Amino acid sequence: MTKRQTPKYDSLRDYIKSKEDNKELFDIKEQFDEALWCSNLERLIGSARASHSNNEDFYRSRINALRPLNGDTALINLLKYKSLPKFCDYDCDGTIRKDYLRQGFYSWFAREIYRTLWNWKDLCEVKSEDLRLATIRQFGDSCYEDGVRMGPDTMNSFWITFSAYLILNHGDLYKWNNFKNTVQFRDGENGRQRDRADRIRELIEKDKNHIGSRAVVEFAGLVHTLGNMSLVPARYNGYRGTNPCLKDYFDLSLDNLRHDWDGSHFLGKDEKARENSFIHYINTFFLWDYVDGHYETVPLCGSHKKQFEIQRESKKLYPKTALPVKEEIDDLCGSINFRIRRRSLFMIAMLRIVYGIDPDGEDVDLRYVYSGRYRGKWEDWNVSGIYKKIMEEVFLADSGSENGCGKLYSGYAEVADRIREVVRETPDAQFVEDVLAKTAF
Repeated sequence: MTKRQTPKYDSLRDYIKSKEDNKELFDIKEQFDEALWCSNLERLIGSARASHSNNEDFYRSRINALRPLNGDTALINLLKYKSLPKFCDYDCDGTIRKDYLRQGFYSWFAREIYRTLWNWKDLCEVKSEDLRLATIRQFGDSCYEDGVRMGPDTMNSFWITFSAYLILNHGDLYKWNNFKNTVQFRDGENGRQRDRADRIRELIEKDKNHIGSRAVVEFAGLVHTLGNMSLVPARYNGYRGTNPCLKDYFDLSLDNLRHDWDGSHFLGKDEKARENSFIHYINTFFLWDYVDGHYETVPLCGSHKKQFEIQRESKKLYPKTALPVKEEIDDLCGSINFRIRRRSLFMIAMLRIVYGIDPDGEDVDLRYVYSGRYRGKWEDWNVSGIYKKIMEEVFLADSGSENGCGKLYSGYAEVADRIREVVRETPDAQFVEDVLAKTAF
């Protein structure tokens, strides 16, 4: 039996305590090095040999190609990850499909983020002391709203924008019909099936200037970081990824959740109730950079702004494929990168408050005992009392009131000021102030 690779961080808490700078740049793919990936593929060889003996060479060559996983750039690293077989059961955002028990190990880092920050209930039954090996659900409840099932998602998808970049800038090598399926294509050189991402990686490695956009390469390095991971309503992940009018863009996806342009009712049928749910969704999952002061979604690029205008006039989803134009891809990626970084910094600050870890990585003895209205419901939520107070009085402010609307914030600075106000009279106020003061969001 192949020994499992030791992860870079043994827990989310260890990640927050680490002395490394720029934690917001930590790529979840780096949580495990190539030994785990190869271990996973080695395991698959057995089943491949039993069903298709000629597949063994394919897997062996894939293992060699993945050593080492880390390439010269974040882009090469991402392309190696994307060229894994679809049935390799590891997804950076914690998405799982078939064997839940086995995937609990590979996907635990992202899932621990959701459990910790948002009290996500994805554990079915603990079969060992290690929660990473527990049986896990695909969807679960969270602190967001009662009865709304949530699942993991990568908010801003890299692949569709990268595909558009390649086609618009290198149309001689990349055609739209080659990107209908993001896994396999038929190589024109010899007619055999091969991984598209693997082929693109080869071309880029031959010509380092093939990708000239710094914003696109930066996006490749940020796509699997803390600030690009969230929970969405159950099944919205797959829905928005396959809907040609949304194309997995997070601004388009949020606008559709808010206004229900497609009539899918992911946040409910009633307009007023849906508006309140959307406000609480933005506040709960720290998404203030994606909306304006009225909690209307901010478009990430000019073509998306035009799409929003058409949708508001027609009251239905824009009927064409949602893709950027050549001239705006850099601005689009720049807008996404800025938002991912800021949200990562805020999430790191909140995780410090969750665990009682100061900005120098030292433990702090937090003294506040939570006794708010969610005390019974949150009794088994293993976070600090002061974080529960912040969650109730800042992020979930006015939720559950009979006809009240969720509190509107103009951005991270206003949220931070509200946190200071809420904790002012608690014994942990100075610690919270130290965390907020040293976080450049």
